[in-house]
Amino acid sequence: MNAAQIASALRLAIVFFGGFAVARGWLTQEQVDFASDATLVTAVVGGVAAIIAAVYGIWIRRPAGIVAQAAKLSEVGMIQASPSLAHASRSGKVQPVDADELRRMDEMTRR
Repeated sequence: MNAAQIASALRLAIVFFGGFAVARGWLTQEQVDFASDATLVTAVVGGVAAIIAAVYGIWIRRPAGIVAQAAKLSEVGMIQASPSLAHASRSGKVQPVDADELRRMDEMTRR
């Protein structure tokens, strides 16, 4: 679904539930008309989409997210990481190693 389809569906939902609320006396027709205005709905949908994209971008770029994305690659056979990171990534390709082993591997790669 693209943004226009989401905005249209949201506008229809507002009209439907707004009609129900007007019938019950909870809202006035003017309030429902304002909330279902195409410009307002488009702005709200755009703002929510931007917030969701930002939150997802931050979430996926945390260390466990980066390791999990790397583990999904078919070219990657195994990843060794700290126990907490290995557990957080929830992938069978990510194997926990202790701190001494991580230090030794780090020293070997720096040579």
